[in-house]
Amino acid sequence: MVNHRTADVAVCTLRTHTLPARLAGHPRVAVAAPLATANLGIEELVRGALARPAVRHLVVCGHDSRLFHPGQSLLALAAHGTAPDGTIIGAHGHGAHLPNLRPPVVAAFRRRIAVHDLRGQDDPAAVLAAVDALPRHADDADGAGDVSGGDGVLREELAASTPRLVPLAAVGRIRPIASAGAGCFVISLDRPAGRIVLRHYGDDLASGHELRSRSATALTLAAVAHGLTDDPAHAGYLGGELAKAETALRLGLAYVQDRPLDSRSADPVPSHHGAGPVTAEPPRE
Repeated sequence: MVNHRTADVAVCTLRTHTLPARLAGHPRVAVAAPLATANLGIEELVRGALARPAVRHLVVCGHDSRLFHPGQSLLALAAHGTAPDGTIIGAHGHGAHLPNLRPPVVAAFRRRIAVHDLRGQDDPAAVLAAVDALPRHADDADGAGDVSGGDGVLREELAASTPRLVPLAAVGRIRPIASAGAGCFVISLDRPAGRIVLRHYGDDLASGHELRSRSATALTLAAVAHGLTDDPAHAGYLGGELAKAETALRLGLAYVQDRPLDSRSADPVPSHHGAGPVTAEPPRE
């Protein structure tokens, strides 16, 4: 969520994803967004904050991840900076390493932006009250907010601190299903139980396996773990199709395997577990 370019406060809501929309519109909030990781996420946050010359405060609120600790790592960056290899000094987060941020960019972030710790606070009114209480900064007459005293130099440093990604065409091939694993997969929804049903049939279509879960990720990982497919491309297809089924289950949308989701109607509620429209995945040559 982004506000007027003269707003002077950025807000990081960590893993509390409902907060940004409720903070938008405040005249001092330049941007509000969650943060999931202690590496690429922090890099993007730093670049985004420095790209807005008016921003002088960063409020860290919401709930931190107990596994990845991006909030604690962000506060450690503000307090201690990075080691020569890009590791955030004093960070507890998983992979708290900023390989793309050049030292002048880290220095500019620490010098220009004051970071305020409101971790655990998820009340929008309380967060905005804290924003209102922050002091306003006068324009930097001495260039203290810039790298080497110039915005042009800072822009160059920011550009150099952006990962270089090589564009690739979104094309690929799935091996014929006979070589990707015996049999075929059939995906359906058991709405009364709130489960995605993944059935794997053998070549004779008379026997196979059944997996049930609310989670598309869990089903994809289980299919691979049980050896139901060993083709990465086919596993990718399966993950995408199961994610579509999970979306349909959560939102009450119609689901038919290998067909686009349609918001106009939901699947009819089956009279017994496992019923409902399904189609087997066709062989892909």
